[in-house]
Amino acid sequence: MKKSAAPLRKVPRQARSRERVERILDVAAVVFADQGFEAATTEEIAERAEVSIGSLYQYFPDKMALFLALVDRCIERSRVVFGAVVTGDVADRPWRELIAFAVDGFVALKEADPAFRALIVNFHLYGAYVETDAALHREFVEQVARILAKQTRLSPKRRELVATMVVQTISAMLFLSMREEPAFGKQMIEETKVMLERYLEPFAGET
Repeated sequence: MKKSAAPLRKVPRQARSRERVERILDVAAVVFADQGFEAATTEEIAERAEVSIGSLYQYFPDKMALFLALVDRCIERSRVVFGAVVTGDVADRPWRELIAFAVDGFVALKEADPAFRALIVNFHLYGAYVETDAALHREFVEQVARILAKQTRLSPKRRELVATMVVQTISAMLFLSMREEPAFGKQMIEETKVMLERYLEPFAGET
C-alpha cells in the first residue's frame, strides 16, 4: 500500500512518544477542520497539544507533513472498518445486511473522528494524496469483487465493474453527505443504502 508523501521525520519508539504523536494528530485534526489548512499554524497545534514546537518538529517537518499523517490515519482506520465487512461470517450475510453494515460503519467512523472532517474541509489538498486514496479504493474493489464471486455468477470483468460502482458510490455519498446539514446528510445515507440494494439485487444468479 503506497503511503502519503511525507512520513514521520522521527518514528516514536516509546509509549510516551507514541502518545505524544497521537495527541498532536488529535489536535491537528480539530484545528485543520475548524480553521482550514491555510489559517492553521503549527505553533497553535503544539500549544493546544501541550508540547513544545520543537517536539512537534521532531516528528513532523512541516504543516503538510502533519496533514498527510492525518490522511494516513484516516486510510488505516477506513481499512479496519472495511476489513470487518469482508472477513469472517460478515462477508456471507445477504447484500442488504452487508451494505448497511459497511455504510453505517463508515458513517460512525467519520462522525467520531475529526480527521475525516479535516480532509473534507481541506479537499483542495486532495492532489497531495490522490494516489494513496486511489490505491485504497482499488484494494476495496478487489475485496468486494471477491464477495461478488461467492454470491453471484458474474464474470470476472463484470464483477470488477460492479465492485467499482459499489465502492465509488459509498465513497462519494459519504463525502457529499458530510458536506450537507446533518439531518439531510443522514437522509442521503439512507437513500444510498436503498440505491445500492436495488442495484445489487438483480445480480444474484446472473451469468
